[in-house]
Amino acid sequence: MDTPPRSGGNAPQAHDSVAAWFDPLLSERLAQAGFGTLQQLAQRINDAGVTWWYPVRGIGVRRAERVVQWLREQQESTGMQVDLRCVREHGRARSAPCDATPTAAARGSDNARFVSAATEQG
Repeated sequence: MDTPPRSGGNAPQAHDSVAAWFDPLLSERLAQAGFGTLQQLAQRINDAGVTWWYPVRGIGVRRAERVVQWLREQQESTGMQVDLRCVREHGRARSAPCDATPTAAARGSDNARFVSAATEQG
């Protein structure tokens, strides 16, 4: 994400290809790692936590943080909660993992919006 995500005038949706929103090099590397859609990417982040980016060739901590930040900023339009703390805490799985799958309301209506209730810890 060396360049700002591309918007094309539309808000991002969970099923969108990463190529529609990220620069070509980053989107190619994300797709090669198996994260071809925003939903797949968000699910990986929620499942793996802070190490989500390890299988993505050529991505480091800063770029990974920018990807997570951008996805968090898009939560309302995508209907996906993105939270690095969802599954892993001190190497152990938590009892209630997050779900990056859009809510039924967000899937069923263009006007439906899902806003995460998660709060940022400082």
